[in-house]
Amino acid sequence: MSSEVTQRNEWDMDLSGISGSLMLLMGLALMAVVASTLPATQQIAQGLQTLSYRGKSDSREHTSTETLSWIDLIHDYPYIPWISAYFINDGPDAVEIAVNYPNDRFILNPMETITVSRPGAEERIAIIFFKCAQGETARVRITGEY
Repeated sequence: MSSEVTQRNEWDMDLSGISGSLMLLMGLALMAVVASTLPATQQIAQGLQTLSYRGKSDSREHTSTETLSWIDLIHDYPYIPWISAYFINDGPDAVEIAVNYPNDRFILNPMETITVSRPGAEERIAIIFFKCAQGETARVRITGEY
């Protein structure tokens, strides 16, 4: 009878070793599935953050010259990107304005307005660049929403 008990205990140990290995394999497989869905989860979280709107306004005035200048919304107040910006060029000259990338400019003529809106974009308005032609200036009023 003692030999049967010994055989049974050895068998039980083998099963526990196999079940432990199976649990380890199942855990690794589950981690692989979670890891593969992580980018999708991050995209959803970013999308929800992009859609979040605090309902606050930030009004500014900027005088632009022939020297490239900018407003950095991430490293200066309000330390968060805007979801939209409304520009008014009070003149006297035209101004080139770029959002986030200094070489991707549009021209805003005197007494013109434009709204840049990015409610569903992955990239909000983080920095605004301004530049006038040589010898020209423009006063721009900006109202941002974040």
